[in-house]
Amino acid sequence: MSDTIITVENLGKKYIIGHQQQEKYTALRDVIANGAKGLFKSFQNRKFKSSNYQEEFWALKDVSFEIKQGDRVGIIGRNGAGKSTLLKILSRITEPTQGNIKIKGRVASLLEVGTGFHPELTGRENIYLNGAILGMSKAEIKQKFDEIVAFAEVEKFLDTPVKRYSSGMYVRLAFAVAAHLEPEILVVDEVLAVGDVEFQKKCLGKMQDVA
Repeated sequence: MSDTIITVENLGKKYIIGHQQQEKYTALRDVIANGAKGLFKSFQNRKFKSSNYQEEFWALKDVSFEIKQGDRVGIIGRNGAGKSTLLKILSRITEPTQGNIKIKGRVASLLEVGTGFHPELTGRENIYLNGAILGMSKAEIKQKFDEIVAFAEVEKFLDTPVKRYSSGMYVRLAFAVAAHLEPEILVVDEVLAVGDVEFQKKCLGKMQDVA
């Protein structure tokens, strides 16, 4: 059996960008002075009126690769190169415009602060919610619960709605859930930049262990 867990073939993602042309500046005194004459001129000079047009923008085009079981892959590129778009497609948050993706295994994603959490639910409830989304039983989640809480260091705020968490607390808990609930594929964007240096080191160590 093949040990390839992610196959991407000729992937493309297109967005439609709307543009608006600016109307030519006209002073109020000119409008008053010209009166009816100005009305006739504005009809003649429609090109100065605001108009909208659309442009196609390909965030990704003709992307193909394979990732095998046990691989740790980093995606590097300048701002706007399509890194986050690719991860959102792999996480099934957005659909590709063209191409095929085959994924074998449970995927957990940590793309931006708040991904996968319900703001009205407490930290405790969100741990169970995320576990259920990953297809884990309540018993499995309960077994990992204390480990998740200890890693995230949010014991005092466990029964507080996560909408009241700071961005750092949010990320700590989100990473702890994503890494400890045993996904087969873990997708992480630049979200860890929100945490402090010590927590980033802790996360990198945990990713090494998971891999």
